[in-house]
Amino acid sequence: MAIIVNEEKSRTNLISLLGWLGILAAVGAAVYYIFFAAPELVIIAPSGNLGAIAPIASITIHPEDVINSPAFQALQAQIPPPSATGPALIGRTNPFLP
Repeated sequence: MAIIVNEEKSRTNLISLLGWLGILAAVGAAVYYIFFAAPELVIIAPSGNLGAIAPIASITIHPEDVINSPAFQALQAQIPPPSATGPALIGRTNPFLP
């Protein structure tokens, strides 16, 4: 008399396949939503004090008027710029100067 031993069929192949498909679907969905999906527009209501900004936005500034104004002429440099020929007052000296 012969004894027949049948191995119990394992379902781990099916479970692991479903697991990998789930992980792949999650990564695919994340890539789609990060790179390809159009973002929803967010509507932000302007502040109530928007009328006070309108006059500032309509100002035209002429640079020559600013440069020639007495207030601009009264400004003085607090730190003198480093000289090109002597040792630098700030930082290191330029090694490329003779």
